[in-house]
Amino acid sequence: MTCSKSELLEYVKENDVKFVKLTFCDLLGRQRNISVLSSQLEDAYERGVSIDSSAVTGVGGVDLKLMPVSSLLSDLPWRPHSGKVVSVFCRLANIDRTPYACDPMALLERQVKKLKDLGFTAEVATECEFYVFKETEQSLEPIDGADYCACSPFDKCESLRRDVILSLEDMGLKPISSHHERGCGQNEIDFESADPLSAARNFVMFKAAVKNVCAMNGVHASFQPKPMSDQPGSGLHLSITLSGKDKEKATRAFAEGVLRRCREISCFSNPTLNSYKRLGKSYRISYDNMRGYAMRIFGDNNEIIQLRTPDSSCNIFAVLALVFAAGREGIENKLELREQGAGEEYLFGNIQDAIAFARKSEWLHENFPEQLENVLDSLSHRCSSALGLKTDLEFFKFYSDI
Repeated sequence: MTCSKSELLEYVKENDVKFVKLTFCDLLGRQRNISVLSSQLEDAYERGVSIDSSAVTGVGGVDLKLMPVSSLLSDLPWRPHSGKVVSVFCRLANIDRTPYACDPMALLERQVKKLKDLGFTAEVATECEFYVFKETEQSLEPIDGADYCACSPFDKCESLRRDVILSLEDMGLKPISSHHERGCGQNEIDFESADPLSAARNFVMFKAAVKNVCAMNGVHASFQPKPMSDQPGSGLHLSITLSGKDKEKATRAFAEGVLRRCREISCFSNPTLNSYKRLGKSYRISYDNMRGYAMRIFGDNNEIIQLRTPDSSCNIFAVLALVFAAGREGIENKLELREQGAGEEYLFGNIQDAIAFARKSEWLHENFPEQLENVLDSLSHRCSSALGLKTDLEFFKFYSDI
């Protein structure tokens, strides 16, 4: 829902909203929130709401506040209709309410502005895959054994996807299609294009809708990149469309810029051990319509760039910020797009190598200021804690928050 501060406050008053979830993502991409009474919302706008930032992964003990963004409001339709609950996305701010330099939302806004200064705007569409499992402590059992585009009664997820999509529409989000994917119990829901900030917010709220709808139906949704070793992995495909003068040339330069920084972005777009169970060493850093390539370029005039390597364990705000920084660099330097399928460079086979590569990147330190080392330390610590895991069920429980 797009609205001004005054419109949001009026909406809360007229629709019997009792609680407002002030929502944000930690630097590993996990949704977090603080609930306030609706009567406190105006004060939250004026003063912000303090959080214990030492408990927020990747921040490193900086005093922070949450500052609501009125245009990023969502109803939460799975909550009670009497005394309803809404979510308002928030920026992270310093204790004096100035912008926090490492807030992923602020990083993305900064890169979108820099792209606009070059004369270009962009829209982002997401395609997201996820699995649905039966609730059991002893095994990892998918809800069905169906495959790609299967139909009911073989597709046991059909009614779940319907409920998710109806919930998303109630939240003001705009999915365009859904279907059963190749894996047993695997699904995909695709969204129409939106401005980068809205697309990122929509993805975070989409994950919340899926998890809540599934929980209400006695099943468990997982966005892990590779929850079952013998089934296909789940990706988050990001499709980017530019608008502006010399769009065709800019699109090709943008694409080459992203490909050149793909390895540096890797530990952000694929931040877990489980991510590299999906990727392996098979994703070539080039573009082609075949599987195993990091990028597709398609559309009637080859105007859509689709990055295929990210997965849903990422902080999408941070990933898009880095993708736009890399693409803008391509435009500024007038890079020529490599030949289709060209290049023998591959993504990393494990998260440790991706983190080590990121630590040495001057480009990352320029585009992810101040807290980069804290974020990388947090990624490294979490991955170290998972090194002893062996079975799919152990990984599933460890990464239950994805």
